Amino acid sequence: MKIAVLSDIHGNVPALEAVLDDIERWQADQVVVNGDLINRGPCSAEVSRMIREKLPEARCILGNHESFTMFCAQNPVSAEHEKYELRRLPQWTASQLGEELKQFENWLDHIDETSLAGGASLHITHGSRLGNRDAISPNTQDDDLPAKLGEPRDLFVASHTHRPMIKPFKGSLVVNIGSVGQPLDGDERAAYGRFILDGGRWQAEIRRVAYDKEQAIRDFYESGFLHHAGSLGLLIYSEHRLNQMHMGPMMKHYLPAIDAGDITVPEAVAHYLKANGLDQQLEQWGLDYRELVPA
Repeated sequence: MKIAVLSDIHGNVPALEAVLDDIERWQADQVVVNGDLINRGPCSAEVSRMIREKLPEARCILGNHESFTMFCAQNPVSAEHEKYELRRLPQWTASQLGEELKQFENWLDHIDETSLAGGASLHITHGSRLGNRDAISPNTQDDDLPAKLGEPRDLFVASHTHRPMIKPFKGSLVVNIGSVGQPLDGDERAAYGRFILDGGRWQAEIRRVAYDKEQAIRDFYESGFLHHAGSLGLLIYSEHRLNQMHMGPMMKHYLPAIDAGDITVPEAVAHYLKANGLDQQLEQWGLDYRELVPA
């Protein structure tokens, strides 16, 4: 049995097209979509329709970005609201999706199989057993894994971090499949997981697929993303161009001060851009970031 698992597409149409072509050539028996198709990128509605039309038999698992986008659609805030800068991107994503948003209400929380061929077992979830925002990454310590993995399975598949890994752990094979649309491990190629069950044993591969990144970059402009996403969109755009993580480190450093009202989101982004040389990088890309963050 051959299973393909893909996730974290984040509105990247060229990357999804390349991965779907690769999966078709591999002739997977099953396809699992492990969350975060949408938001954090330019073309959420197109990606959603592609999954629905090209993978009608796929099993789909809810990611944190589907959850947050649905929440923001149900609880919109105005531009004057203190949380607006944190919610303006998912609110725009929800407006793109329209009726497409409803499909996520029926998506799974996880897949848990305990009696596959040869007695093999499998668990697939976006984050971990602790929730779809809880990460299993290459930096996760062994002492933290038992709580994240829960009841042992032969194969445990996760996503969320955009950084792939394969790690044997106490008789289990723990795999993070990385990201189709926004890999953050320094490799610009899309990533997804290939899994083969043979004789009751799992084989795992992180598959890397080249795609038309220049078109994906154009989509950030042509879709209106850079206008509607606000200051946080600059960090996401930088991540996409560089395949390096910036949103997480910025939030980790500044979110307490943002929540306390000591600094605004645009001010925090401006500080982070300058401290990490991204202000100059954005200028080299021809993007006038000063329209979105304080000078």
